[in-house]
Amino acid sequence: MTHTVLKIGGSLIAVSKDLITCLLDAQLDVLVVPGGGPFADTVRRYSDRINATTAHWMAILAMNQYAFYLTAPGANMVEDTNALQRGINILLPFKMLYESDPLPHSWNATSDSIAGWVAHYLNANLVIATDVDGIIFAKKLVAHVEAPELKEETCVDALLPRLLEMLNLDCTVVNGQHFQRVLDAIQGHETIGTTIIGRK
Repeated sequence: MTHTVLKIGGSLIAVSKDLITCLLDAQLDVLVVPGGGPFADTVRRYSDRINATTAHWMAILAMNQYAFYLTAPGANMVEDTNALQRGINILLPFKMLYESDPLPHSWNATSDSIAGWVAHYLNANLVIATDVDGIIFAKKLVAHVEAPELKEETCVDALLPRLLEMLNLDCTVVNGQHFQRVLDAIQGHETIGTTIIGRK
């Protein structure tokens, strides 16, 4: 039923509630995975006082906070993907991740990788909405890039390219400040952004 997992980055917090309204108006079937945003930044601020595993779970709890921030009439909040309904679902990821613990406990694996893992779990497409247009190489936006080519820091987390390869999954990165680009990416239309190719 849910054909797309959409990660809404914390960098979009100023427009994120309007983006949810736009998705609802478009009557799409989407599972939203929230970023961590300023809530996860608080965890980062104190991460030198706690171990990596504690920071990992606190950061995922921060994603739950962002999920509650994104709530809107008509959107369905879920902790379990078995509870998905038609329309816009917003994932509270902590319970699902805590029970399965599929990713390393590191700041290299953030909500991007969590969204990738969820998309693979649901056999869904993956779209990441962030505050930049996509992947930049040599000061130019690239429309497509093979996951193994992403060896330097980009707008996605460090683990995601390797995870996409492992899971045989592609990912489209778009600027979520432009709502039509998000809608186009979800619907499989050409748009401004970057497709990271993990499928072999």
